[in-house]
Amino acid sequence: MGKVFGARLVALLSFACIALTGLSGCQPLYGGKPEKLVTPSKKKKPPEAEAAVIPVVYVEECNADFRDDPKKAHPQSAMSRTLTETGDTAFASSDKAKDDAAKVGLIKEAIDKYRNALIKDPYNVEATLKLAIAYDKVLRKGCAIAMLKRLAALSNNPKWSSEANRNIDAIDANGQWFKGYRKDAMAAVGR
Repeated sequence: MGKVFGARLVALLSFACIALTGLSGCQPLYGGKPEKLVTPSKKKKPPEAEAAVIPVVYVEECNADFRDDPKKAHPQSAMSRTLTETGDTAFASSDKAKDDAAKVGLIKEAIDKYRNALIKDPYNVEATLKLAIAYDKVLRKGCAIAMLKRLAALSNNPKWSSEANRNIDAIDANGQWFKGYRKDAMAAVGR
């Protein structure tokens, strides 16, 4: 009786395993067929209110006098270079300043340094170009154009033509300079 009971128990367990395996193996694990996803319809973007484009207004006139008697000029090149470097520092710091008032103050300081550099050495080509760029930054188109014309005049002088032409080439290569009036700026330097 023990052997028969054991054989029946093994047969019953085998049958139960086959039945369970057969039943669970035929059905999907997580239910029936998945639903088909519907592609969302494309909606038109709502018409956005046109952003009011504020035109850039440049100051066309320039009250500065850039023409002094060349016979009275006594270039102080070392002092002029020092002032130009100080102006470079102020101008570079203006881009990093977070406060608008600080930016304006630093650009104004840079303009003053470049202007003083030109007073010390009226033939400083580098200070001439950098003053034009600083004037452009504060939307003083008239003064920037005047400085570019001065740069063109320096390029006609054999003593400064090499450096002046190098700076004019730099203007040509940097499209972001004088962006709002690029044609006028390039005409001012003779290109």
